Amino acid sequence: MGKYLKMGLNVALAFNLIERGYMGGKPLDSIAELDSLETIKSLKAALESEGHRVIPIKADENFYRNIRAPIMPIDMVFNIAEGIRGESRESHVPAICEMLGIPYTGSGPLTLAICLNKARTKEILKFYGLKTPDFQVFRSSGEKLRKGLKFPLIVKLLHEGSSMGLSYDSVVYNEEELNGQIKKVMSKYQEPIIAEEFLSGREFTVPIIGNEDPIVLPIIEVMFKGEVKINLFVPDDPVIPILKKYTNEEIPKSQTEIVCPAQIPKRLENKMKRNALKCYEIMECRDWCRIEFRLDEKGIPNILELNPIPGIDPTYWFSKSAYAMSMTYNQLINRILDYALGRYGIKK
Repeated sequence: MGKYLKMGLNVALAFNLIERGYMGGKPLDSIAELDSLETIKSLKAALESEGHRVIPIKADENFYRNIRAPIMPIDMVFNIAEGIRGESRESHVPAICEMLGIPYTGSGPLTLAICLNKARTKEILKFYGLKTPDFQVFRSSGEKLRKGLKFPLIVKLLHEGSSMGLSYDSVVYNEEELNGQIKKVMSKYQEPIIAEEFLSGREFTVPIIGNEDPIVLPIIEVMFKGEVKINLFVPDDPVIPILKKYTNEEIPKSQTEIVCPAQIPKRLENKMKRNALKCYEIMECRDWCRIEFRLDEKGIPNILELNPIPGIDPTYWFSKSAYAMSMTYNQLINRILDYALGRYGIKK
């Protein structure tokens, strides 16, 4: 039998915050995976709207100690923590929670670690027959391009999300440009590179919530204003004053807008939904995830990557997709929480 709770939960909110002084000489977009104080406040308010008591806990070096000795017993961890270092950083909070026997929202450590590695994700998707652009991993700038990989290619960081490491120079058209971009990005971020065939077709992102019968939220189309169709990192408005104080880099402005629901033929919509749900199941995602697609020259949707901890600020894409099906922000957040409760057999 499941555990019954007659009152609101004690929910620990695990997060990584953008803070003054975090930059420390790092590239501007090193904060891309971190959350603003405004996001944390919005999440806290959403959870409190259902009567839950929220204990914010930073997912830093002190997280293990703080989650073991909180100000009140923890019933559930609402996890949006991206981690602070390492190639499997997103898996750290779930791994600690599992070790301590504390329930948490979202996917498990293995899923989060694999999805953060773009190459491993693509290998698994290819094994199951899902379309994804061909690619090669580079661990040094002197490696040779293998035969069969077609230009143009896009150069990405292997273990990062949120457009970290991308610029308008990321799309390369020959080996000289490829080698130069690999060398530049490796030197700046000290990480391996994945170069994948660049698709110039329309781009979409598909949010999913749920477990046994997951729900596909309205599909979002990403519309690009510039000539090069790349979604670059753009900081949230409240964060810009912090960045201006701690970096000399130019603050980028948004070159994208979205349409939700996407205006696409029903056949294409259904194909992306089926493939997104298949990805969700194959990668053993839980509670929520966002899956990115781009069309190739034949109009066939290719999977770019999965984001099992997508941005969840009220102004972000995931939330806007929920609004398009008449779901409020508070309802979205608490539905994600309820899905996690269901997995653990906890009944309110």
